[in-house]
Amino acid sequence: MNAKIFLEELQKIIWSQPKTPFRSNYTENCEGDQLYYCKNMINCFDCLRCADSTYLFDSMMCTNCFDCDYSSSSELCYECVDADKCFNCDFLEDCSSTRDSSYSYGCKNCHNVFGCVGLQNKSYCIFNRQLTEDEYKEKVEKYKNLPPEKILKMVSKIKKLYPRTQTHGWSNENSPYGDYVYNSKNCYMCFNMTNSENSGYLYDSQACKTCYDSTFSGDSELTYEFIDSEFLFNCSYTLYSSYCHDGSYLIYCANVKNCLGCVGLYHKQYCILNRQLTQEEYERISKPLLEELKKSNLGWGNLVF
Repeated sequence: MNAKIFLEELQKIIWSQPKTPFRSNYTENCEGDQLYYCKNMINCFDCLRCADSTYLFDSMMCTNCFDCDYSSSSELCYECVDADKCFNCDFLEDCSSTRDSSYSYGCKNCHNVFGCVGLQNKSYCIFNRQLTEDEYKEKVEKYKNLPPEKILKMVSKIKKLYPRTQTHGWSNENSPYGDYVYNSKNCYMCFNMTNSENSGYLYDSQACKTCYDSTFSGDSELTYEFIDSEFLFNCSYTLYSSYCHDGSYLIYCANVKNCLGCVGLYHKQYCILNRQLTQEEYERISKPLLEELKKSNLGWGNLVF
C-alpha cells in the first residue's frame, strides 16, 4: 500500500461512517455544540466545565453566566469578553480578578468600578475617578439607568486616552509572540492558550506540551495537527478524538493505541484503515507508509470530512 492509496481508502471510510450532528461529551441537560463536562447549558458552544449558563462561547469553568465570550473561572457575569476570575460583573472586557463592576476594560484586582479603563487594585471608581464608597453608590445608580450604548461610547472615549499593551497574558516565560497566552513557557505564535510549554501555533488550547498546530484541543503531548481532541500522546492528524496514543490520521476515535487511518474506533490497537492486524503486521505496514507520507509531505489537506 502506498500513500496515495492509503489516503483514498481513508476518504472512503470517512464518507461511509455515520457522524453525530454535534460534538459534546460528559454533559447533562445541555444544548449546543462542542461542550465538555458541562451541565444545564443552553445555546452554548465550545465550552469546558461550565454550568447553569446561556449563550456562552469559548469559555471554561464559568457558572451562572449569560452572553459571555472567551471567559474563564467567572460567575454571575453578563456580556463579558475575555473575563477571568470575575464575579457579579457585566459589560467587562479584558478584566481579571474583578468583582461587582460594570462597563470596564483592562482592569485587574478591582471591585466596585464602573466605566473604568486600565485600573489595578482599585475600588469605588467611576470613569477612572476615585470616589468614596458613599459617593460611588449614589452616582453609580444614576449611570446604570443610562442605555448601555451610551455608556459604552463614554468608555470608548476614555480608552483612547490610555496606552494598551501589545498582547494580553501573564505568568509566561519566553513566549513573546501570540496573544491571550497564560501560564506558559517557550511557546510561539499561540492564541487563547493556557498552561502549555514548548509548543507552537496553538489556538484555543490548554495543557499542551511539545505540540504544534492545534485548534480547540488540550491535555496532549508530542502531538501535531490535531483539532477538537484531548488527551493525546505522540499522535498526528487527529480530529474529534481523545485518549489516543501513538496514532495518526484518527477521526472520531477514543482509547486507541497504535492505529493508523481509522474512523470511529473505540478501545482498539494495531488497526490500519479500521482493519484489525497483529502487532507484527501493523509494524510492517505502518512504518514504511508513515515514512512515505512524511517524505511526500502528504497531510490531510485534501481529505473531506
